[in-house]
Amino acid sequence: MRAKWFTSMGLVVALCSMPALAQTPPGVIQLDFKADVQADGVPANIQPDASLAPVLQAMVRKRVAEWRYRMGTWQGNPVPATVSQRIMAEALPVTTGGFALRIKEVTLPTVMLDRNGMHDGINRMPPVYPKELMRQAVVGVLVYAYSVDAAGKARDIELVHPENPGRAFKLLDAAGRAALAQWTFEPTKVGNERVDCRVMTPMVFSLDSKPQPKAPDLAAYRASHPELCPAGAVLLTQVEGSML
Repeated sequence: MRAKWFTSMGLVVALCSMPALAQTPPGVIQLDFKADVQADGVPANIQPDASLAPVLQAMVRKRVAEWRYRMGTWQGNPVPATVSQRIMAEALPVTTGGFALRIKEVTLPTVMLDRNGMHDGINRMPPVYPKELMRQAVVGVLVYAYSVDAAGKARDIELVHPENPGRAFKLLDAAGRAALAQWTFEPTKVGNERVDCRVMTPMVFSLDSKPQPKAPDLAAYRASHPELCPAGAVLLTQVEGSML
């Protein structure tokens, strides 16, 4: 039973108990891309993974250009954002030869950390999954809100979800807070200007043997806390099951 965790902060960061690459189901192709999403939700500057074949890159650019996103807001105004996403596509044979690609889902790409818990020079050492909870196959989502000081450290950490944690979630919370205390963060910017806002980050503890727990809907909390940093772009276009 392998443990993994990730946070939703623009990129997925996934760690297993032993270093390993994520296993892709047979017949499924991973197509990573980055794009600058404008304030109106329209993607621009779409950059497919350079390792993809040119024909696949062209397909990704054409398809993603048709998508639309809901943007996070700051002081009532939508904020442009850069997204990094992964298209999971199923290869289907066609009668004329070759294959077509049907989109199964769009997720965040997996970013492997080095042995020191670093990615692109940023510390993201994962929390220690309590062994007792791993044995009991306890999974869950915790959501934190916190400020980032001038040194890039999390301060005034608040557990937003769950509101009334039981014993198991208190153990996960301890692990989550210990990790957050070690992380470093870049300042939040709107345009080119740094803004003083509180970050809200989900932290998911999951196991390969169980379905991944879903993050809670915190729209009401966000609406009542205007000091929160802008939320990331959310894909509005229904793409699951459509052809690439």
